[in-house]
Amino acid sequence: MRRIFNLTMVFVFLGVFSSYAGLFPSVDKPNSPDASMIALQFSIDDNGNLEPCVNANWAMWAPVVKMEDGSLVEFRVFNGGVDMTTIYYKENLVAGKYTLVGFNRIYTNFDKLHEYRAEIGNENYIVPKKAYDDMPYRVRQLIAVDSPIEFTLEPNKIMTLGHYVIKWQVKEGPNGTSPDMYSIIEDQSKIMMADSEDQSLLTYMKPWANKKWKMWNAKNPAE
Repeated sequence: MRRIFNLTMVFVFLGVFSSYAGLFPSVDKPNSPDASMIALQFSIDDNGNLEPCVNANWAMWAPVVKMEDGSLVEFRVFNGGVDMTTIYYKENLVAGKYTLVGFNRIYTNFDKLHEYRAEIGNENYIVPKKAYDDMPYRVRQLIAVDSPIEFTLEPNKIMTLGHYVIKWQVKEGPNGTSPDMYSIIEDQSKIMMADSEDQSLLTYMKPWANKKWKMWNAKNPAE
């Protein structure tokens, strides 16, 4: 009986631990002592309420942050936080100069998708949820910040770019019929707030405490 009880407690512990670990987004461990991370918070203005963005296979949002050589930082996205909207982050970046240009609305043009499916001979091809792939059916609309935000990422550090809020209007959405129904109406879409000084995300991330996040949060300057 004692053995059964002990085994039961082990399984309960493992279940709780696994659930606890699953609360945190995926991350790779630091690949060098000087490896750094960039993170930012992104919100949708829904009639004055701040909401997380919905990233789906057909349409999504992604920050446009350029490295000094002009290449893009390919962010991960996390919508599972409490008291936070959408968190974008990217680990294992090198120190140096970066520029936040704005945010891309990435959507699928369905005419081009049909052409691509015919080209590869697969009418059942499913569009992957990848914001930074360069596929012929992907269309990007840049909603720029008022002026590019240049910053220097220090080695061995997690840095937040702050909090950004966007208000946008979709052309048609899921009930539409045009090939670009998930595009946004650009003159009705703009960044409402760009607070690069907001450090609250670092404080929010600091308690993330599975094995890999502990390594990263040792680089987190939040108290």
